[in-house]
Amino acid sequence: MSSLFLSTAPDTSLHIRLTRPSTTTTKPLIIFLHYWGGSSSTWHKLTATDSKTSLSSEYPTAAVDLRGWGKSTGPQNDDGSAYLVTAMASDIASVLSQLQADDNNKDLLNDGFVLVGHSMGAKVALATPSALPDHLLKQLKGFVLVAPAPPTPLVLPPEMKQQQRVAYETEASVRWTVENVLANRDRLSEEDIDGIVRGSLSGNAPAKAAWPVYGMEQDISDRVPERLREHGLPVRVLVGELDVVEPKERVQTQVCHVLEGMGAHVSFRSVEGVKHLIPLEAPGAVRDEILAF
Repeated sequence: MSSLFLSTAPDTSLHIRLTRPSTTTTKPLIIFLHYWGGSSSTWHKLTATDSKTSLSSEYPTAAVDLRGWGKSTGPQNDDGSAYLVTAMASDIASVLSQLQADDNNKDLLNDGFVLVGHSMGAKVALATPSALPDHLLKQLKGFVLVAPAPPTPLVLPPEMKQQQRVAYETEASVRWTVENVLANRDRLSEEDIDGIVRGSLSGNAPAKAAWPVYGMEQDISDRVPERLREHGLPVRVLVGELDVVEPKERVQTQVCHVLEGMGAHVSFRSVEGVKHLIPLEAPGAVRDEILAF
């Protein structure tokens, strides 16, 4: 695994963890986009060579720290637009363009790419096609959306917004959020939780605040339809049976049905006994969806 830092906008540098199969492959590049509170490490069970559910021996992978999270930087002054979903999607389009222009990395895109997004990252994935130049758009093979936030606005009551704003302030608050909201504790090791804590605390203050304040309320549905209709892209949707953050009923109505109406070919699967952190609770289920590409 190697690390790469790419400048994508003023005050924004994205950290990407890259893996390559040791032998020649014809598989697409898998681009992993994490949830609000996560980082590129969220996907380690799918990218680390010592993980039994790793894809790294079969697919090239790129796990991204979204702006303001992990080792990535992002604007410290937020005017209400610095951490919009569309701003993060533009970052991903910039990363892809820079990889393709780099003689050392352009081979990663020889067989196209798949966008795999978790929760907030899924909304970023859906917004990315409209930011892509045509030559890259033609290389997009489809999406895997894991516990996805809807492309339409999601407006929470003020008290829930406030709860979210303090969820990642301290190690204690992160642990409480993980064990009581985000995950089925029985499916996580202490090492898993330690990693989640590090990832959640890594976010800068504007990135932590933006998603509950305005990011989840952004309507990106007008950026999705034309691209899906033109290309008939497959969208594989995965939810946790016990998820209270993105409940399966809402995902079916506000994600699957909306995307189907836009011309996408949507599959839907619910994972038994799992909450929101599917990449860590049930990485094999995510792996199975990716193997369809």
